[in-house]
Amino acid sequence: MSVSDAIEAVGETSRGLVALPGSEQYETILKSYFPELERELRPACFLTPSSASQVADIVKAIKPFVGRSSKVAICGSGQQATPAVANVHGGLTIHMRNLQGVTIDTERNIVSVAAGEQMGKGFICDNVVNYEVVLASGDIVNANVDTNRDLWIALKGGGNNFGIVTRFDLRAFSQDQLWGGKLFYFQPSFSEQIQSLVEYLHCPEADVDVHICVSLGFAAALGSILCMNDVFCTNPEKPEALRPFTEIQPQIDQMNTLRVDTLKGFTDEGFSGALPNRVVKMSTTVKADVRILQYAVQTYHESFEKLKGVTNLLFSITFEPLPVSLIEQSIARGGNSLGLKPADGPLVVVLFYTSWDSPDDDKNVYDVNTESLENIDREAQGNKVSASYRYLNYSFPHQDPISSYGPESRAHLLAVSAKYDPEGFFQAAGVGPFKLRM
Repeated sequence: MSVSDAIEAVGETSRGLVALPGSEQYETILKSYFPELERELRPACFLTPSSASQVADIVKAIKPFVGRSSKVAICGSGQQATPAVANVHGGLTIHMRNLQGVTIDTERNIVSVAAGEQMGKGFICDNVVNYEVVLASGDIVNANVDTNRDLWIALKGGGNNFGIVTRFDLRAFSQDQLWGGKLFYFQPSFSEQIQSLVEYLHCPEADVDVHICVSLGFAAALGSILCMNDVFCTNPEKPEALRPFTEIQPQIDQMNTLRVDTLKGFTDEGFSGALPNRVVKMSTTVKADVRILQYAVQTYHESFEKLKGVTNLLFSITFEPLPVSLIEQSIARGGNSLGLKPADGPLVVVLFYTSWDSPDDDKNVYDVNTESLENIDREAQGNKVSASYRYLNYSFPHQDPISSYGPESRAHLLAVSAKYDPEGFFQAAGVGPFKLRM
C-alpha cells in the first residue's frame, strides 16, 4: 500500500479533487503558503475538496493506504509559521482552500465561516460556538456546548489531533469604528514601556477594551533596531489607559499609523506586504514581571549579535499580554483546552520572530532562538515567574504545547482522541509536531 494507491482511490471518487505536481493548480497552492519552509515541501498531490462531504469521501478513500510511513497533512489557509504542520513532503496534503463562504445568521448572532477562509489572530477559539468536523470514520458531526461537548472543548486548542474541521460557527458581536494602529520609537524608551505594560496588566481596574503589544526589532532594510507599539481600543476615542504607550517620545512620525478606522482597515494593514522568505516563530510564556521582561530584552540583544551576519535578516522580540480578563472570558464562554486559570495571570507571551533568505543560515537561526528561550525559561524559573503555558501557534517542533496545558487538559485530550478516533488515524497518519504522544 502506498501514496499512489491513495491518490488512485481518491481519483475513483472524484478525479477533479487531485492536483498533481507540474500542474498549474499544484504550483498555485504551493506558492500560497505563508512561510517558505512550508513552500519547500512538495507533497505527492494536493487534495482540494469544496464541501464537508468531499472531505469525508477523501478520508474514507485514503484511510486504508496511509499510516506511520505515508503521511497526511491538513491545511486551512497555510498561514502558520511552524514548518511541516500543514504540508508534507511526498505525502498527501488535504488543502481546504476551496471550502469558501461566510454566512451570517442575524437572529442568532452567529457567523459561519468555511475552513478555507482566512481568519485573524488571538484566542479566536473562545468565540467558536460550533465546529463541523469530519472524523476519522468519515462521519460528519457537529461539536458544540450541547452536542459532542468534549470534542468541542478539545478542538479549542488541541490542534489537528481529532478530525478535520470544515466549518466554524462563530459568535458575532457589534463593532463600530476602533482607535489604534502602530507607532515607532527608539531603544532608550523601551524599558519605560515594559514598566508601563506590567503596571497596566496588574491594575485591578485595567481597561478591558484595549489591546497592547510592545516589540523591539531589527530589519535589514532599515539597518537599525527600532521599537514598536501595536495598540487598539474597541471605541473610536483614544483611551486614558493607552496614553503611556502612545505619548512616548521621540517617535518616528512618518511611520505612525494611529487613527480611527474599521476592523477591516486594521486587519488589511496587519496582512499587507509580500510573503516573507524563511520564517521562524518561537515563544515562551512568563508572569507579567518587569525583571524577566528586561532579561528577555537583554537576551534578544545577545542573540542579535549572533545573527547579524544573516542575509536580509528581520529579527524581533514581542511581548503579547494575556490579561486576567481574557482568561476569565475563556471560562465564561465554555472553556477550552489551554489549561489557563485566572490565578495564573497576568501572563506575557515572549515571541521571537525571525525571517531570512538562505537555507545555509537555518541551523544558526534555529539554535540561537532555541538557546534564547531556554535562557529566558531558566531565568524565569529561578525567579519564580515562569509559566507552563505555550501558545501553539508560536511553537516550534521541539516544543510541546499540548503538555504545557497541564495533566488534566492532556488527559481530556487523550480521552477525546480515543473516543472519536479509536484507531488513532490522526495520530499515526496526520503530520505535525504537536501530537498527543500516545
